[in-house]
Amino acid sequence: MARAAAEGVLRNGYVEVKDGGELYEKGFGVQVGEVLRLALVEAAYLVDKGELRVVGERGRSLSFQDIVKLASRADRSFWQKLVVYADLRDRGLRAQPVEGTPIVLVERKFKEGERRYMVLCLEEGVRIGFKELEGYIRRALESRRELVLAIVDKDGNVSYYAVERSLG
Repeated sequence: MARAAAEGVLRNGYVEVKDGGELYEKGFGVQVGEVLRLALVEAAYLVDKGELRVVGERGRSLSFQDIVKLASRADRSFWQKLVVYADLRDRGLRAQPVEGTPIVLVERKFKEGERRYMVLCLEEGVRIGFKELEGYIRRALESRRELVLAIVDKDGNVSYYAVERSLG
């Protein structure tokens, strides 16, 4: 028997879920008081998987496409971030989107410890300046994470490239 999808309300660019304990335990969202706050990337992913139903502030049910259109207006990299986020989640990794940036943070636990990644989501063919890339490298180093470039092609396929520090 399939379990009922959680219900959330779109408010101020987030989806708020009152009974989101089960989703939180799976690594989704941030607990804010009594409410689980989901980023739109997380909400779109969960709606697509049938684990969440979202209504707008006026009570109208929002589809996966509605959420993508709405979020893409505010965040040009939303589609790339959603594709990468879904790919990482489908691989069993815990991923957390960083609002307002093309970044997804990932933590991967091993028996020996843990690896932390900062995944930069980019569209294939779109140039990124060296200074901008250097800023992401610095940010990753400061947060003790490994930088990974996730390049999304026009078909939605993702290629990952590790950025490593070289001495020389």
